[in-house]
Amino acid sequence: MNRKNVDYYEPISEINVTPFVDVLLVLLVVFMITAPLFKKAIDVQLPEENLRSSAVTDARKLVISVNRNGRYYIEGRRYPTRKLLRKLIDWREHNPNKTVFVRGDKRATYGDIAALMVILKNNGIYKLGLLVEEKKS
Repeated sequence: MNRKNVDYYEPISEINVTPFVDVLLVLLVVFMITAPLFKKAIDVQLPEENLRSSAVTDARKLVISVNRNGRYYIEGRRYPTRKLLRKLIDWREHNPNKTVFVRGDKRATYGDIAALMVILKNNGIYKLGLLVEEKKS
């Protein structure tokens, strides 16, 4: 006897991507919420000036923060001078002709900012930008 209705399961050869997409969307939301918090982790009060254009759009930019005690930070992580030198050399090799931006606390001494600028110049980084906040009218 031939049975036309045979009950058997065929293996599914397709990948179900729905759980994968769900996890990616949750991670995206988490990173979108936490990313701005990391930039404000260093207590830096930028000087206020009248700006014409303050857009920093290059995704490969390097922002070095100098707090009021003259300590250097990159992306919220403190770098002593020796480690900062290694980080700068590595960054320069991967990003030639890119600009380094300095977020100097207005309470930092001129000597702290000047020392950082000398470190940058001595390591072959000649394009430098100083970040300020826009003056509130």
